[in-house]
Amino acid sequence: MPTPTSSPSAPLFPFLLLVLLPWCTGCASTAADPLPPSAATPAAGTGDAAKAETDKKAEEQKQRQKDLAQKQRDLDYAKVAVQTTAIDRQVRVMTVESAVRHAQVELDKQKRELEQFQQKQKPREMEEHRIQLDMQTQRADEAKDELAELESMYKEDEFARSTKELVIKRGRKQLEMANRSLAVGQQEFEQFEKHTLTERERELTQKVEDAERDLEKARLEHQKAQMEVDVQQRQADDKVKDLQRDIAELEQKIKDGGK
Repeated sequence: MPTPTSSPSAPLFPFLLLVLLPWCTGCASTAADPLPPSAATPAAGTGDAAKAETDKKAEEQKQRQKDLAQKQRDLDYAKVAVQTTAIDRQVRVMTVESAVRHAQVELDKQKRELEQFQQKQKPREMEEHRIQLDMQTQRADEAKDELAELESMYKEDEFARSTKELVIKRGRKQLEMANRSLAVGQQEFEQFEKHTLTERERELTQKVEDAERDLEKARLEHQKAQMEVDVQQRQADDKVKDLQRDIAELEQKIKDGGK
């Protein structure tokens, strides 16, 4: 009976199959597995960053649109402010100029009154009071002369003694009253000359000085108002220019897409 030649290799094939099968299975599994999450992260992160940048630019554009609308409204208000400031400027200048004119008129009036008083009224009133005093002096002198004449006339006359005494008494009384009136007139004249006229002239001079100060004050107010309204007008004009420049810059940025 012949001996089979393949019997020694029959047990070897199952053994090799058992050894190689797990190794081949591991290789296949390794080749089929996807990349770990860490390997795919860079691609996903790049996409998110680009989207975030796009969203940011869109939001910036939206904000620029809002800012532009607000600037345009502010520009409209600023243009109105320029017009109202110009009107206010004109009104204030007219007011202070009117105050200067009135102050000048008042000063001229007070100067005329002082000049009128010094050159005409004062001399006339002084003359009137002097005439009155002279008349009182004359009456006193006449009363004195009349009394002396009566006394001389009745001195040697022995008749009509009662009539003599009555006439002389009356003459003496008239002289006394004339002297008293003259004394009062002299006091009044001195009071009028040294106090009344002096006080009136001082008051008129003070009014002139006050009017001069008021005129100077009005002129300073006019100068101050002129400077203030000029500054306000320039500020209003500058605000319009600034807003126009800001609007142009915003419109350019919007046009360039925020670049």
